[in-house]
Amino acid sequence: MKAFAWMTLLAALALPLMAAGPGYPYPLTPNVSGHLLAEVPPQPFAAFPVDNRPYFDYFMWQNFIALMWPAAPGSHGSAYRPDDPAVFGHYFDGRQPVWLGFKTANDLFPQNSDTPIGWEQPNGAAACRNLEQQGRSVLTTGSKMGTIADEINQAFGGPLPDQTGLFTRYEVRVNRVMYDYVRQHGYYNKANWPASGGIQLPASSAEQGEGVLEVKAAWRDLAKVPGPYRQRFFQLEALATVPGTCRTNELSQMIVCDCTPIVAGLVGFHIAQKTPNFPQWVWATFEQVDNLGEDVSTPASMQASYYDPELYKKHPGITRANPAAHPGSSRVPAADDFNPQPINVVRLSAIADTPKPPTGQPDMSTTGLNQQYRQLLQGTVWQHYQLIGTQWPTLPSASPLTPTNDDFGCEDGTPVQAGGVPFPACQLANVTMETYHQYDSCMNCHQGAQRAGADFSWILALRAWVKPAAKAP
Repeated sequence: MKAFAWMTLLAALALPLMAAGPGYPYPLTPNVSGHLLAEVPPQPFAAFPVDNRPYFDYFMWQNFIALMWPAAPGSHGSAYRPDDPAVFGHYFDGRQPVWLGFKTANDLFPQNSDTPIGWEQPNGAAACRNLEQQGRSVLTTGSKMGTIADEINQAFGGPLPDQTGLFTRYEVRVNRVMYDYVRQHGYYNKANWPASGGIQLPASSAEQGEGVLEVKAAWRDLAKVPGPYRQRFFQLEALATVPGTCRTNELSQMIVCDCTPIVAGLVGFHIAQKTPNFPQWVWATFEQVDNLGEDVSTPASMQASYYDPELYKKHPGITRANPAAHPGSSRVPAADDFNPQPINVVRLSAIADTPKPPTGQPDMSTTGLNQQYRQLLQGTVWQHYQLIGTQWPTLPSASPLTPTNDDFGCEDGTPVQAGGVPFPACQLANVTMETYHQYDSCMNCHQGAQRAGADFSWILALRAWVKPAAKAP
């Protein structure tokens, strides 16, 4: 029996029966607010998990808006006038989106046994040897799976050059709840981890407020993008590490690199949030709509960020619908290739248009909610962004260490090992971050961090400091 059938059966047997059925209305109203939602709206019983998708999509769309809300000047992630929709999307007088006030993995894990800086101290552990940061983000990694020494390699693959031949850059940030919790308990040093049971990070709730939240952003260098089209991206003046220049500073044990200034355009965004009802976390990923040129709003004269339709005219044996043509390991460029050939990216799973709306009711599928939110955000840069999908555990009370089962497999053979019986089981990926590994999913990937005792957080699992082994005499 395939994974979907098993999950549907398990969910139907495990959840209490409630009065509901196919086509019930969704009491969800998209709105522009700077307040993060602490919990997913209550869902009625549904025989099929897909029928509850709108609640999770709504939850993450609202939190996407709250994270992109202008922060109060001088704050570290506090929303400015969160009840005033008129301020949304306007970043002047030094304001920036709330999440850019969060601390980076470099701040939380200084790569030695030192205590990380306090939350109110200026962001930005030194990573550039040749330039002062002066408040600019340093886009150092290509993967949430490692450190800045990994430079620009994606998880499970190599780097991603866009259609202009410039590499995609990444960063990971955590909110104050996670930062302070790890800092106060000393979990930035692996010697302080619990001897058994693993770390249990605090969940958000209506009573307790915000819990742990992680975000990961993907940026492209806009240097070769014509001026009129740049306005379709949220832009950031940043510093990017130069491939092949990262070395360990023997005095501080930190890794430092040569950096170069760029104007970065946001092309991908992950959100992971732990709630009390979903201890395996709730996951979502967003993209800028011009990534593949598949959106009706993309100007006909605009080159998509990661897709060139002319490729298939040059190579008639390759078609966009042919997964075999998707870039694989043999086509992944090397990080030290300073003139890489663009990767022609394809999306292997369409954005969901389910559940189908009943007659006379609004379309609350992922594509339908995207239309509603993008209309709501007209006049801001965020009208050019869309939700790719959400993922959540359908059996959150199940063991977080669900054993591997041969019946639970993705199309490429990747086993589904995530705890809580995730929905969807496979193929939730961002084309800018999991370009070469799209059959997997957020929960399945982060199950590895759970097994390492880090409560689904890869940056905690991989960045916590470990005392080096003594050198042989």
